[in-house]
Amino acid sequence: MLGLGLFDFKTVLGKLLCIVLIIVATHYHVLAGVLVVLVVISMGQSVIEGMNTGVHNSSKDSTDSTDSTDSTDSTESTISLFKKNNCKDGKLMKDGKPISNDLIKDSFPNIKFSGDTCNPCDNDCQFEIVSSAERLTTEKNLESVDSNTIPVNREQSIKKQ
Repeated sequence: MLGLGLFDFKTVLGKLLCIVLIIVATHYHVLAGVLVVLVVISMGQSVIEGMNTGVHNSSKDSTDSTDSTDSTDSTESTISLFKKNNCKDGKLMKDGKPISNDLIKDSFPNIKFSGDTCNPCDNDCQFEIVSSAERLTTEKNLESVDSNTIPVNREQSIKKQ
């Protein structure tokens, strides 16, 4: 069997070998050439799908502390940690760029405001940070339910009320 290094698409030798295999297979039969092309394409794919919660790392670290026993102190420390990590000179920052009030929900989906949307870096802005576990529970509750799993009493459903 040929070594795996020959099929590395990053090298010139690997690309050349793939082209030669496709030409030889196509010369034998057109469908064989198509089959080799499909094999070459599938070998080049390295897609790994996973669940993305959309939580920024610094925000995730701060939301994990909300699971402690004293919720009031942990909420205040979570908010202060969030402000420490994401506020500079009274402006909300993400990846070194200032975030406007319109983009706060998109940039920080774990923030829930008590009233209108405001700048979380202001001291008079009231907000809380929703834990990732709470968000997952809410998302799970919003998923559809298979109607075949719900028992139905057919006799009672056809009775006149």
